[in-house]
Amino acid sequence: MARFNRYNTPLLEPVVAWCIGIVAYALPDGSLTPYLLPVLVFTAGMGILILLWRLFFRRLTSWPRMAVWSLFFWGGCLTAALQRTDPAPILHHHSERLTFLGRVESIPYTQGRWTRCMATAFCYEDSVSRDWISLPEQTIRLYADTATHTALRIGDVIRFRGRIYAADSSGYDLYMRRTRGITARCFAWRVERIGTDTTLTTRIEQLRARLGAQLQTDTTHSATAAASIMQALAIGNQSYIDPNLRESYSRTGVAHLLSVSGLHVGIVFLILNLLFGWMRLLRRGYIALGILVIGCLVGYAALTGLSPSVIRAVVMFSLLQIGLMLSRYTNNLNTLCAAALLLLVWNPYNLYHIGFQLSFAAMVGIITLYQPIARCWMPQQRILRWLWSLTLVGITAQIGTFPLVMYHFGQLQLAGLLLNPVIWFTVPVIIGGSLLYLVSHWAWVMEVTRTVTEWQNSVIQWMGSHSWVAVTEINLPAWGCAALYSVILGVIIWINRHQGRPMSYLSDASEEEAAAFRAAK
Repeated sequence: MARFNRYNTPLLEPVVAWCIGIVAYALPDGSLTPYLLPVLVFTAGMGILILLWRLFFRRLTSWPRMAVWSLFFWGGCLTAALQRTDPAPILHHHSERLTFLGRVESIPYTQGRWTRCMATAFCYEDSVSRDWISLPEQTIRLYADTATHTALRIGDVIRFRGRIYAADSSGYDLYMRRTRGITARCFAWRVERIGTDTTLTTRIEQLRARLGAQLQTDTTHSATAAASIMQALAIGNQSYIDPNLRESYSRTGVAHLLSVSGLHVGIVFLILNLLFGWMRLLRRGYIALGILVIGCLVGYAALTGLSPSVIRAVVMFSLLQIGLMLSRYTNNLNTLCAAALLLLVWNPYNLYHIGFQLSFAAMVGIITLYQPIARCWMPQQRILRWLWSLTLVGITAQIGTFPLVMYHFGQLQLAGLLLNPVIWFTVPVIIGGSLLYLVSHWAWVMEVTRTVTEWQNSVIQWMGSHSWVAVTEINLPAWGCAALYSVILGVIIWINRHQGRPMSYLSDASEEEAAAFRAAK
């Protein structure tokens, strides 16, 4: 089991300080000035820390370590101040009926009456003078009536008429305004395509659409449902998923499969290392393999739309592959901290993305709890060992994420524990088979992949039809979520100190002990 301490996980404390700095600056919503809360948090935090250090826990910290924490705290505040995305909502046009010119910025998907997508509004037509008045580019969420427009595509330049509603300054609207820059919603009953913007992004999206059409080749209901899941898992296109099927995935706690994220990138990472592992036998084969894997991961990220969750995963697995290239000892928790720090420096408001929180919480759960639990009991029979390992990955990931799921979504899925062994068998087959078919066009690959997908859909729909699969209507406050994570953190620390370790995380070993520990790695 990996040993987590200050010598092999040096980035953990700076990342925590950086996150606290981001929250301290970004949290106020007008009741406090942006600079007052960071000063209060820093003063109170350092005062409490010094008090605990000098009176109770002599090994808790030191003056140089506190200086590093302070530097990273104010670094988080500074990046949050420089990169704050909080555009003013379009209040002066709230609830007006206007005609706009804009561009479709995301893959449209239809749900019920409306086709939904992100769009940029460039200008609007004055209702009196009929002159076009330019807008500072506004990112809006567009709801287009399906009865009055042709099929939209990403990159389309459109003229649309509808009623626009400015984003609120609280709740979900405030979250989307700060993390995505969305300033309004527009319900349009007339949409006209007038051109196409051929940027690099639109070319990539057009490629994704062509690849998706290759997977959507059959007209039977079960095959169409399977093809829609294949598109979602392989290229990140959820546009064709049936709402009832999506609801089954959500009820059983596996809706995360439908959005390409760290799980999918990790599967591609493992497949690439298994397929091309023979390159390690060549001279400098580790370097060639690393370049190939990282290049393929970047290409996969572009193919799936460069979503923030995919970029986070690509950064993390690229750092892990670089460690393997250099033949260096790598601590997975430290690698995870490095990925988090890079992503938060790039965009500190990633911290507020639910996907960012869930993906890193799941990875921390797996990294810190999988091996201790596996040491307690592991079957001797090979098939049972494999099934228990897959189940254990799901259990530890759910331990890391269930407080966040209850806090954000008000539910706790119980079926996920039973479905994890199934998912870890079917999802790699679906992703690998879909990508292989797109490259080779072998009919037998499509048949095998489709059969596995249909079987997965059947199992999930059957489980989703039962009432016991999820506990809903949970109202967990923020302090309750923090209390649950405090308990989980306490369990991790206790395991870390009672698994035969020479040093705990909070120990302050001598230089000789630290050198001996580094040599033993």
